[in-house]
Amino acid sequence: MVLQRFPVLLLAMCATLAAGAQSTTPPPVKMGLWETTVTSQMSGFQLPPDVVARLKAMGRSAPGGPHTAVSQGCLTPEEWQKSMEKMSQPASGDCTITHRQMETRKFSVDVSCKSEHGGTTTGHWEIQATDDEHSHGSGHMASDAAGPNGQHFTMDMTINSHFVSANCGDVKPGNAKIIRHD
Repeated sequence: MVLQRFPVLLLAMCATLAAGAQSTTPPPVKMGLWETTVTSQMSGFQLPPDVVARLKAMGRSAPGGPHTAVSQGCLTPEEWQKSMEKMSQPASGDCTITHRQMETRKFSVDVSCKSEHGGTTTGHWEIQATDDEHSHGSGHMASDAAGPNGQHFTMDMTINSHFVSANCGDVKPGNAKIIRHD
């Protein structure tokens, strides 16, 4: 599940900041359990009222308002290396990556993906490691293709991560634990 791998990928992006994508040594951020909070907000995407009612009846929120997901991921040298290898590969499918920039503690990238239904979704992501126990970032995505109800959408995200413990407990590397999703 993408959401389960997301925290580890974010940590790997932060790890890239200080170590560089070509390095095979672990980054100067602490290895172990990290907690990541992602807050996202979509606009331009509207569901029919009956679908919104069904989602709410299932205890799920409807697109639109801010949504927060909190997860924990286990960062190990091996997991970091796997993520670095994936990040060094060219984009897959109908996506292209441009403006990939790495500085000492900051990573940014622009992504553009062609939709199977026509149109393009573009995005910009930035992640910064404040120190060896904290990182934060943001992302913005927008689609020029109309969705099923004729709308275009945008999505904005903020990302905050912090080191919790050197011991990952029951959180296995590569398989994050969802703490809260609303």
